[in-house]
Amino acid sequence: MAQVRRDRWSRGRVTLLGYAGYCPSPMSGQGTSLALVGAYVLAQELGRAPGGGHRVAYARTEDRMRPFVAANQALATENPGGPASEEPVDRV
Repeated sequence: MAQVRRDRWSRGRVTLLGYAGYCPSPMSGQGTSLALVGAYVLAQELGRAPGGGHRVAYARTEDRMRPFVAANQALATENPGGPASEEPVDRV
């Protein structure tokens, strides 16, 4: 099994959310959670962006989501073959 990690989740007027952007492993069990949190954060940032600036909203969403996504991606790789550690969740 492989896990993709992207440097950026948006370009121009397009942004990636959920599995397309955050690429959680099925071993993490966090796909739906990441998708819902990402959509919620994006909606907040779109509402806050000055003049409806989607580029600002996309950048702020990525800044807020990046640590949460990294911690959730780590759930699949930090304990291969064993139960998930609580440590990545505690770091967020």
